[in-house]
Amino acid sequence: MRAPHFLLLAMLGAAPAIAAQRCPAPKAMTFVVDHEIRRSYPGFTEGLEIADGALLESTGDLVGNTVINRIDLRTGRVTVLMDAGKRYFGEGLTRFGGKLYQMSWREHRVFVFDGQMKPLGEMKNPREGWGLTHDGQRLIASDGSSELFFLSPADFSTQGSVRVRDERGWVANLNELEYVDGAVWANVFESWVAVKISPATGCVLARADLTPMRERMNVADLEVINSDGNFVPNGIAWDAARKTFILTGKEWPMLFSGHFVEE
Repeated sequence: MRAPHFLLLAMLGAAPAIAAQRCPAPKAMTFVVDHEIRRSYPGFTEGLEIADGALLESTGDLVGNTVINRIDLRTGRVTVLMDAGKRYFGEGLTRFGGKLYQMSWREHRVFVFDGQMKPLGEMKNPREGWGLTHDGQRLIASDGSSELFFLSPADFSTQGSVRVRDERGWVANLNELEYVDGAVWANVFESWVAVKISPATGCVLARADLTPMRERMNVADLEVINSDGNFVPNGIAWDAARKTFILTGKEWPMLFSGHFVEE
């Protein structure tokens, strides 16, 4: 059946807008490992952040408790800074404005601490909590979908959002986040892939292969990683002082520092 004349005009008028929403193919990148950090004991990593020359880690309680750890970058020694037990399932973590923000997974809770881990209050998250970072003005969160949400650090109210896509369509399962030089890096849940995202357009700028970390693991490491389907890559931190990324996974015995390079 032929479309009415006005419908054809509407379709033609919409075509440029649809075309403008398309994203070019992302750059292909790989993660080159420079250094390995052996942890004193593992954690079910949900959030990873550099602060005061050390790593801060938020864990969920799937294997152990929900805790916030400090990890020494030189020795790998893990120190528990806060232990919430199993009162909630810890997720994304970021430090902003001298405060530390930790989300829960399905409990819709956001906890705020000062630099000495003293609780400063609690806010409500209307969505599931997955990854958390900030751009110097706003908090940025993921909820496991293809969207990134821009939030007020004062009350966690939503100030905007962007849907993430590449040349093939929407990119779902966005998990742990890190903001670096104007772009958001994200783990794609249950994959050995990280993506670099433009927070302005939602376009994936680069798609990075994380399997070089697996190639650095010994037999004992691989036995741990392969023992549970939950022990997937998760955790991206940016060490601005050393200009290097630190990556890990859930219950991994180690972390890897390195950099992303184009293939």
